[in-house]
Amino acid sequence: MTSSATGFSLDAGGGVAEHANTMLKTLATPRLGLLGDSFIYAGPNIQTDVCRHSVTLACAIGPEPLQISAGGRCWTGRLLAIRPFLKRAVNAGGGPVAMIDLEPTHPRYNTFSRQAPTETVQVLDTVRFSGLLGCAQAFAEQRLCGSQLRAAVALHVSDVADSIGPAQPVASPVLQMMAVVRMDPTAGLSVLGQRAGLPARRASQVFVAALGLTVRQYALAEKIRRAAMFLGSGRPLTDIAQLCGFSDSAHLAKVWQRCYGVCPSKFFTGPWHTQGGGLDQAWRQRVSLAAALSRGA
Repeated sequence: MTSSATGFSLDAGGGVAEHANTMLKTLATPRLGLLGDSFIYAGPNIQTDVCRHSVTLACAIGPEPLQISAGGRCWTGRLLAIRPFLKRAVNAGGGPVAMIDLEPTHPRYNTFSRQAPTETVQVLDTVRFSGLLGCAQAFAEQRLCGSQLRAAVALHVSDVADSIGPAQPVASPVLQMMAVVRMDPTAGLSVLGQRAGLPARRASQVFVAALGLTVRQYALAEKIRRAAMFLGSGRPLTDIAQLCGFSDSAHLAKVWQRCYGVCPSKFFTGPWHTQGGGLDQAWRQRVSLAAALSRGA
């Protein structure tokens, strides 16, 4: 795939250098896109210490590269792929940045999560994947949103994933277990094994082999994804925690802080809005359209 596949290129309109000052002003209020099986965040700067369940594609959309530090090692680049469950510090050097997080439900999640343990962070070729950087820049500048955003991210992420390894379809028993957890994140291994037709111990092994994370980790990821549905809603954290399967608001706050480096109140009661910037919910729009079409059938 070329950078022109979705019409966005770093070279368009003068490239990064010309847009840097504009973006710093535009991103005074961060942007967040909810894409169902992935998130995209763009902000003026990131300096944080986090550990996420998601695969992260970190994009420097200003002139300064990103620096990722983990386990005594350091990687520097403008586009980096970060494995799940890696405790790392991210330093954007004061420049604007975008983070694309692939949830375990993403079809290419296991391409990254099942890499060799030594492949914790990969510095990607910015020329080959200029389309992804251009996509992140266009999102940051509010030129890309809704269904176009979802399609562009999906295409460019697939391009990166193909460079790392072939697609590895998830087997039916694992898909069945994933479906059970989505319906009930508290479901135990015995229930999941019964649904998949496997003993509980074997069900656990098959699940980890397929996705690179445990059933418990997947359940927690699903709770976080559910919570994201309430971003910008203004609802009390206590209500959100109860609705999403967390034991209490303190549990939700602890998990969110570990994943995203800031307290959840900044996301749930902060200045996010769906019209004119802040929060883009492309996946909800798609679900709503599908529901409308099915009712009209």
